[in-house]
Amino acid sequence: MRKLWGAACVAAALATAPVQAACWNTQDVAAARVRDLQSMLMVATLRCQAAGIAIAADYNGFVGANKQALQMMNDLLKRHFSREKGVLQGQKEYDSFTTRLANTYGAGGTSSYDCETSSLIARDARMMNGNVDGLLLIADRAGIRTEVPGGMCGPMVLAQASGPQE
Repeated sequence: MRKLWGAACVAAALATAPVQAACWNTQDVAAARVRDLQSMLMVATLRCQAAGIAIAADYNGFVGANKQALQMMNDLLKRHFSREKGVLQGQKEYDSFTTRLANTYGAGGTSSYDCETSSLIARDARMMNGNVDGLLLIADRAGIRTEVPGGMCGPMVLAQASGPQE
């Protein structure tokens, strides 16, 4: 009877445990790349503002024009971490991941050229008007190569997720 009870407890624990995601699928990688683009532009806007160069209107225009797409991709990203770690730990992992994204841009340049480049990227991204494929194209053109913990699933995803091969 004890063995049966122990087996039932193990089965119940396994049934309620979060599904482990060994790698990132194409949608999750796209979500991470869009979030990376947003982080890059947000940090550039803050750096430029601190240097007295105003590009916030371009960043805010980008966010406003792409609000639904940004939210949708952010929700996908949160779901990735929740699937992997459960809701509570997944939120912590998500927060850590997005903080790492932003921190990668913290030491970037803040010259007038850097700020103008970021402003142009934000304006181009604004023109995507919620088109995720367009935002991914902008991320490619901006040279964004998002590293995802655990890596991407399969060789086909690597080519699709990292953009055009040169």
